[in-house]
Amino acid sequence: MKLGCSSWSYHQPIKTGRLTQLDWLRLCRNELALDGVELLDLHFPTTDTAYLRDLKRLCAGLHLTISCASVSNDFGLAAPEAREQELIKVKRSVDIAFWLGAPVLRVFAGWPRPDGRASARGDKQALWPEMVAHLREAAEYGFERGVVLGLENHDGGGFVGTTDEVERCLGDVGSPWLRLNLDTGDFGDVESVRRTAHHAVHVHAKLYDLDEAGVERRLDWPAVLDILREAGYSGFLSIEYEGEEPAESTVPRGVRYLRRLLAGG
Repeated sequence: MKLGCSSWSYHQPIKTGRLTQLDWLRLCRNELALDGVELLDLHFPTTDTAYLRDLKRLCAGLHLTISCASVSNDFGLAAPEAREQELIKVKRSVDIAFWLGAPVLRVFAGWPRPDGRASARGDKQALWPEMVAHLREAAEYGFERGVVLGLENHDGGGFVGTTDEVERCLGDVGSPWLRLNLDTGDFGDVESVRRTAHHAVHVHAKLYDLDEAGVERRLDWPAVLDILREAGYSGFLSIEYEGEEPAESTVPRGVRYLRRLLAGG
């Protein structure tokens, strides 16, 4: 397995202007010595061709693989017109992933709220067919561009917060171009990781609470890595830090910890 980082790990520094996206790329290589990066749509200052060209050239010069691009879409929005706009957003992101050479685009199924309010359990059934139809069309577009969509399991009342919902969604869409972006933390338990690891085309290495040695307190990473190895996963672990400490001082500890585990230490 290879070690990378999602720009979400540095969301606050990027959001507040302490880092630009390009600064973050240099940090990933020069300070963290990572193999790859995951580029979140929220952190692009522009998607003009000139900027994408500079970004791609910088990654090549830094020997960073763009393991994944990520789009923050939601197919659970109330209005049909709004869901169509989300589909357009996903297709544009497929184009960006294709342009940058990213083999995977992380997508969401969404958070169902047909009346515009926070989702309720019954809302999933009401909007499930619409969500599946949009993901199927997005996967077809991914096929045309040669970009695999990585569906992220996501808690918080979303369509695919459980293993059963992930399996159902992938089965209902029925496309080899829709796989799983396995978020280890959003499942939150090792058994769910075990049940879905064979679908993974990309993995979020979720970190929340690290001790001074960088050991994650909330997630059993030695067990997770054993499961991924047993499933034959050899792709990227994209670090996604969501703790309360500053990313600049915390993520490096997490990188060192995961690197030790990958090396068998």
